[in-house]
Amino acid sequence: MSTSFHVPTCLAALTDIEADLTRLTTDLTECQFHAPPRAGGWSIGQCIEHLTLTGNAFLAKWDAAFKTPRASRDESFPYSWWQRGFLQLAEPPYRIKVKTSRPFDPYLRRPKEETIERFLRMHRQVAGRVSASQGVDAAAVKIDSPFVSRIRYPLGFSFDLALAHERRHLWQAWQVRRQFFER
Repeated sequence: MSTSFHVPTCLAALTDIEADLTRLTTDLTECQFHAPPRAGGWSIGQCIEHLTLTGNAFLAKWDAAFKTPRASRDESFPYSWWQRGFLQLAEPPYRIKVKTSRPFDPYLRRPKEETIERFLRMHRQVAGRVSASQGVDAAAVKIDSPFVSRIRYPLGFSFDLALAHERRHLWQAWQVRRQFFER
């Protein structure tokens, strides 16, 4: 769990997430990719589609933040106790399950390769925004939450929150995958 925002750490986390996605999906059939867990819930494909939807929503918020005048300073800053706690709740294994809102509900079923490529395309854009935040006062620049309109986050915190959310749902997808390979 992140306790402060740091651009190189955030970029490394993006790389780790992509490697985890590759390990998760490499040997899955199309059928396994779309199969829901036995106990109900999202398939691996739906988890990844959800992450693409939320990532694209964050991208729009980050782009809006970059359009405003930006203060310049060292981009690293420590998180407050509530921010650290919020990130801890978002990280896997999660203790609190939250129902997603309609715009982030993965209702489309795309082929496995297309789903993965869409996620990776979005992820490259996220990496670009993180890199663009170098030299920006990532504590002072705020973004509107893509989930709850009345909440605003510091820019740097929003990057780490988006990545914690990705790790959460990739962990969820790994739980689904286990049903295919446990014997």
